[in-house]
Amino acid sequence: MDGPKSGPSFGKELRMSGTVSGDHAEPKGPLSGMLVVDMSSIVSGPLGSRILADLGATVVKIETATSDIAVRSNLPVHQGHSAYHEQLNFGKKSISVDPKTPEGVKTIRALCKKADVFFQNSRPGVMERLGFGYEALKADNPGLVYVSVTGFGETGPYANGVAYDTSIQGLVGFMAAQGTEDAPQAIYSPVADKITAIWASHAAMGALLYRERNGGVGQKVVIDMVSAYASFILVEEMANETFRSVEFPTVHAPKQPYQPLATADGTVVGLILMPQQYKAVCRALGREDLEDDPRFATTPQLIHGIAEFHKAIAKDVAAITTEVFLQRMRDSNVPFSRVNNPRDFINSDIAAATGAFVDIEDDEFGTIRHLNHPVKYSVSPANVGRRAPKIGEHTDEILAMIAGG
Repeated sequence: MDGPKSGPSFGKELRMSGTVSGDHAEPKGPLSGMLVVDMSSIVSGPLGSRILADLGATVVKIETATSDIAVRSNLPVHQGHSAYHEQLNFGKKSISVDPKTPEGVKTIRALCKKADVFFQNSRPGVMERLGFGYEALKADNPGLVYVSVTGFGETGPYANGVAYDTSIQGLVGFMAAQGTEDAPQAIYSPVADKITAIWASHAAMGALLYRERNGGVGQKVVIDMVSAYASFILVEEMANETFRSVEFPTVHAPKQPYQPLATADGTVVGLILMPQQYKAVCRALGREDLEDDPRFATTPQLIHGIAEFHKAIAKDVAAITTEVFLQRMRDSNVPFSRVNNPRDFINSDIAAATGAFVDIEDDEFGTIRHLNHPVKYSVSPANVGRRAPKIGEHTDEILAMIAGG
């Protein structure tokens, strides 16, 4: 992709260097040569920019000695290096520079002149006060893609509100949907932050593609956590809100299909949607007497009445081991799996088979396990093979590059 003048050349010099085996250099990722300046913190911004690093972009994290302390101090910490920071920031480079000093502003602005993408997730107005608002950076670099991650957007009565993942989960309504109106249930993982990060990375790539096709024109893209989370989590909950000109009886999304079943030595979970799957389960468990039960004759009946079916087969499932049950389900082509804890999955055969994780060796921190980029490119593979930076680890290198023009 063609970017602003001198941007891609700077990116090429700073990009993650590939290892060389024999005469063949490691293939470059799809964003190789792109330079990303990352002034974001916590989860949504750093994860979004890290996805670009996975794809070969050079991502330079702007930091001070106390930057992102909530992430860098999150346990466990090994030799001063947080595992949480590692997973959110691997593949990046770090420059230590104070954005509140004239010299720091000068350095960051010089770096942004060469950048393809700028990432930030401060509240509206913060970047403008520091001298890194879109209009200021655009004046120096018209081809810049400026990614602004916000809680509630940049305009309107809520724009300046503080947004954390849990508050967004409650606001959008999914805590009530996940539990009940009287006992709402949060999702433990910061899923609102993480889906916002994915949208932000997509937004950056969409704007880069537009720039490629439209004469190098950059733009600002704004992602708010409320809309990002709603677009992801409320698909099922829109059942009662889709056809606005017609009144339907209220449909409650059933939670029963997702409840686990106890085996003789563990727990399994699955989803039976089709009548033929229901019949296959009955036969696999020797419960042919249930095959023609009229309560479970159609998909809607199965979805809304599956709790009753679970009760009917609970003793049959509990009488056999997890592996025996799962093999019967595989033979019947019905999607069930064992209920793992995270460590069980991380060390499982299926995680290895899908390439969900990558181990790298680091001279200072030993073996480090990374979450792998989930997309497999046949020509331009992603690369998660470099650890997250220590604060200012690449300062001299980046300053030298800036000085070199």
